[in-house]
Amino acid sequence: MDKPGASNHDVLQTIVDFLPGGISMFNADQKLVVCNQNFRTLLEFPDSLYADGPPSLHDFAVFNAARGEYGEGDPQVIADQVCDRARDMQPHVFERQRPNGATLEIRGTPLPSGGWVSIYTDISDRKRGEEELRRAKDMMSAAISFSPTFIWETDAQGNYTHLQGIEHILGFTEADLLGRRRSATLCDTALCVNCEVAKRMRAQEPIERMVVEARTRAGACIWLSTSARPMFDRDGNFTGYRGVDVDVTEITLARQALEQLALHDPLTGLANRRKFQDRYDLERQRQARLGLPLTLIMVDIDHFKQVNDTWGHLVGDICLKAVAGTLASQLRTIDLVARFGGEEFLVLLSDANAKEGAMVAEKLRRALETAAIETGLTAQPTLTITASFGVATVLPAEMMELDAAIERADRAVYAAKDGGRNRVCAA
Repeated sequence: MDKPGASNHDVLQTIVDFLPGGISMFNADQKLVVCNQNFRTLLEFPDSLYADGPPSLHDFAVFNAARGEYGEGDPQVIADQVCDRARDMQPHVFERQRPNGATLEIRGTPLPSGGWVSIYTDISDRKRGEEELRRAKDMMSAAISFSPTFIWETDAQGNYTHLQGIEHILGFTEADLLGRRRSATLCDTALCVNCEVAKRMRAQEPIERMVVEARTRAGACIWLSTSARPMFDRDGNFTGYRGVDVDVTEITLARQALEQLALHDPLTGLANRRKFQDRYDLERQRQARLGLPLTLIMVDIDHFKQVNDTWGHLVGDICLKAVAGTLASQLRTIDLVARFGGEEFLVLLSDANAKEGAMVAEKLRRALETAAIETGLTAQPTLTITASFGVATVLPAEMMELDAAIERADRAVYAAKDGGRNRVCAA
């Protein structure tokens, strides 16, 4: 009768030896029935523990308690407590951090005939991976929280499906924007539909550090540098975008300020010669395509030296700014007025012939002549300013350089001054 039992035990031992992880089985008397080598290796049980035959649960518990496996305390007392809990064995799963740093997942379940079987799995690598992933997520969250950055995802229709870090930049919570179209939250619809970022998203193309204008929840204007990649499923179907936005408002404003300084007169805010040159070159290219004329108007304030000599340079600056404002207010948005230094201004009229240029110049002359400039002086509360105007029209066939066009307009200004000032002369 013993032989079949021994044979069954051998079969059982062979089975558990081929199972992954550690396996142990105890009977109702808390005696070890079978275990595999992985069980002994994972729990670092020495061969001496098996010298007198299969150990009991109490033997294992005393050994573990003595080497600090269960924390501080009397090993015999701890072992008795372990055995008491095992008598009311329930299905269980828990993790144990071993003194050697390994983490074991222990799953136990009672057997119908009494006793129980336990499975031990070394999950140290998994726990380390989870910890590294948690740390990476924490670091990313911290980086987003402490930097002017937020990350986002959209579905194929452009609706937000994920957001992180947006509140400290735009003031919206994630709940405010999830499910809403990204385009509707960044800028005016008309602008966003036509902006380069929107065009690329419609074409399902990558986006690299492209600046878009956005509105905060409070309505303030900020600028975001957007980088994003389209996402596709396994079948190649477009599923949306994943991207990151960086608040570049400060650097954008600084760049705009530098551009303002580089391309505009600091006193009047008008374009300077560099900006005027760039615009003139563009108009020449346009002229070559369309065959349309363009006209320059040179404006030279009459007797401006007397203003400075009589009332001082501060009043002179007030007059220059007033003249600049008057000229700019009388022109179309497609035209450009620049300060060329001292008391000289230059106007560029797109698609204007000589007659039209002369009419605009006369309009500007009358506007200056009738404008009352407030000086802030008690002795002279207001001043009136006149100017001499020279008109030069450049025809398409001429393809004239700017310096030559200015020289032509300048000759017309001298003619106006020789003719008595406060008048318009055409080259």
